[in-house]
Amino acid sequence: MRKTLLVNRRSALKLVAAGTAMLSSPYIIRPRPAWAENGVLNVTTYDKFLPQDFLDKFQKDTGIEVRVRLTDDQGKQYNLLTAEGANPSTDIVTVAGHRYSQFIQSKLISAIDIDKISNWKNLNSVYQDAKWARVEDKLWGLPILAGYEGLARNTDYVKEADSLEIMFDPEYKGQTSYIVSDFLTLAMQYLGYDGDFVSYTDNRELAQKATNDARDLLIKHKDMVRKYYDAGSEVQQMFINEDIYLAHSWSGPVAKLIMEGHPIQLSAPKEGTFGFVYTLNIVNNAPNQENAYKLLNAVLADPAVGASMTRQSGYSSTINGVADLLNDREKMAATLPQNQLERVIFFSSVNRDMKNELVDRATAEVKAA
Repeated sequence: MRKTLLVNRRSALKLVAAGTAMLSSPYIIRPRPAWAENGVLNVTTYDKFLPQDFLDKFQKDTGIEVRVRLTDDQGKQYNLLTAEGANPSTDIVTVAGHRYSQFIQSKLISAIDIDKISNWKNLNSVYQDAKWARVEDKLWGLPILAGYEGLARNTDYVKEADSLEIMFDPEYKGQTSYIVSDFLTLAMQYLGYDGDFVSYTDNRELAQKATNDARDLLIKHKDMVRKYYDAGSEVQQMFINEDIYLAHSWSGPVAKLIMEGHPIQLSAPKEGTFGFVYTLNIVNNAPNQENAYKLLNAVLADPAVGASMTRQSGYSSTINGVADLLNDREKMAATLPQNQLERVIFFSSVNRDMKNELVDRATAEVKAA
């Protein structure tokens, strides 16, 4: 997971932004410096997530040698930790919040002790004790980067987009586009239902009704849509060609357009939208746990670290003060106003099978209508 892709709900872990590329790689082993006398720290993460200048400073300040192994897939991290069992070769992994349950149930990661992270207060309040991050009444990771979906618009033609209602406005007939499976869950939010299915665990009948109502809404307004798309490159090209003025999109492809100077903006609708968060997680039985806490604390010590993460990855930072360090175009590409950020519902790991089944069926029915 960094070609520019559009993430749908089944591939949310491959969200791209700003044209970077994430490639799987073996350990990046750097020569052990003479001053590294206080141990090592092994980190598995994605390309561009931890800035090299930050790692260099951390190593210099602490004497801890950081060994980075790159990954491009959550499943690969899970399989590696499972295979290593009680003797892991890594101390920190990078897990998306809606994958927590899988790692926690397999006892692969440890709950974090925020008392050991003195800079926790520098984390944006939206993430400090978020519901998605708390499992078994414990917190399981340090949120570092977030991606979200919303309403993308060409600001030359669409001045405001604060509600999903605009996607059904006849004024934009034939000038809208979306990923059916993802927009269907937002349509559920628009209709007052739970688009993430968390509240439907024991109520399949209501889940089916909610899905059917959203499906029928999209079929009713099918003439609004110029094209259903699947890849981020498709929606980018439609915006560039001015084939569309309005779309549902994930933040990655839109960030790239904004950084290239196109008159595009993304907003979180008032009915709520969805997002996911990458977190740094301490591995269960991590051999260098104390060093891991030192790195988590250092990530939060300076908003410049978060700004660098955002510039490199295209994702939104979770750290307070980052927006103040970005230029206007960077802010438009990678940040949301606080009131809109509070509208983002971060994907839960609860009830995924039911959600996948009902949404996949409804998606096929919308496309076939």
